[in-house]
Amino acid sequence: MKFMKKEVLRQLTILAYSDFKGTACHDHWIPYYTFGDCSHSECNSHNLRNLKGINEDYNHEWAKNMSSLLIEIKQRVDTLRSEGRAEMDFNETAKYNAIYKDIISKGKLECPIPVAEKTGRPKKNAAHRLLARLQKYDVETLSFMYDFNIPFDNNLAERDIRMVKLRQKISGCFRGKEGPIVFCRIRSYISTCRKNGQKVMESLVKAIKGEPFIPQTL
Repeated sequence: MKFMKKEVLRQLTILAYSDFKGTACHDHWIPYYTFGDCSHSECNSHNLRNLKGINEDYNHEWAKNMSSLLIEIKQRVDTLRSEGRAEMDFNETAKYNAIYKDIISKGKLECPIPVAEKTGRPKKNAAHRLLARLQKYDVETLSFMYDFNIPFDNNLAERDIRMVKLRQKISGCFRGKEGPIVFCRIRSYISTCRKNGQKVMESLVKAIKGEPFIPQTL
């Protein structure tokens, strides 16, 4: 039986977060939130794409304003980091947080949830769902502002997982559980070596000899 994309992602998730204690930046795939030993951060590249779609499809001003706010905060964080700062002043984070909540409030007024005539149930569209998510996960969305060690998005992780998709499309799917586990471990090792400026082939040879590259931790 072939293992489809969800099984590969499930194996990746288990490998990545089973013992992880830091902050996981992801695209709001709900299974990620089942790992309670780590904190979570929302990927704002995904949020920006979704906000752009809402603005184009529904012409909602709140979506445009939220996009501008997230970009403004990111630019401010980048500036502070370049100046050697490790965090943003409390008054400044409070200001941005207040603007964020104000946009959410105005968004609710701009796109109230209609009720279906036949069932009497709320009829939520993509704009309503995104607005509710941004309100519920406000801390996770703005975590990069509170902690400069947390990235604005998970683009780096997206690049790392791209090889899994290529493996699925070009080389065929995995036939069992062992294959995805081995593949993910190898790709994880290669990615770690690259991020630490190591030559991949040399690092693979060392791993085969029983002398794998292990990055130093603080």
